[in-house]
Amino acid sequence: MLRDLRDWLARRPVTSQEGRLHISHSSDVRMVVWAFAGTDLVTGFVIDGMLPPVGRVIHLLWMVLSLVLSLGFCAMTARSPHLLDGRALRLRTGPFGELTIPVEAIRSVRVAHGSRHGHGLRRVPDEDDAVACTVGSATGLVLDFEEPLLVQLRKGEPVLARRIYATADQPGEAARLISRSLAGGAKP
Repeated sequence: MLRDLRDWLARRPVTSQEGRLHISHSSDVRMVVWAFAGTDLVTGFVIDGMLPPVGRVIHLLWMVLSLVLSLGFCAMTARSPHLLDGRALRLRTGPFGELTIPVEAIRSVRVAHGSRHGHGLRRVPDEDDAVACTVGSATGLVLDFEEPLLVQLRKGEPVLARRIYATADQPGEAARLISRSLAGGAKP
């Protein structure tokens, strides 16, 4: 996280292997975290003025830790885009895990905005053969498979998934890139 934060603050570009396309995601979650960090910073200074000198030192350390964690989370998700090449789609969720899907396993991809409770790689409660792979609960892409794909979750039993819900900052463009890759044309 600290490396991502350093690189993000230094505005270093996100790099990957040649031929991989980046699909950004989770800007909505980052905006919420930014808003909370800003509010926390402002209220922190107000509270700091009401504390005795000994309490200010502890409070200042708490504020710095809170700010580093908030900005570090933003940096991790911004610097971990989904990756697509001719062989695989790698759905990444920053600190919450990732899922690599062989491109040939994907039957179709479509834009479908929705919400699936939770975060990270998880089961979809109302669908036995579906998983979601997102930082937040919002979804914007649906990937369907010809044959079930075995997905190992961090918690619980593996799932034979026929559908995966994911998100992208520009779901229409992401769906076009993935569809192009399905047709054999994933070139940057």
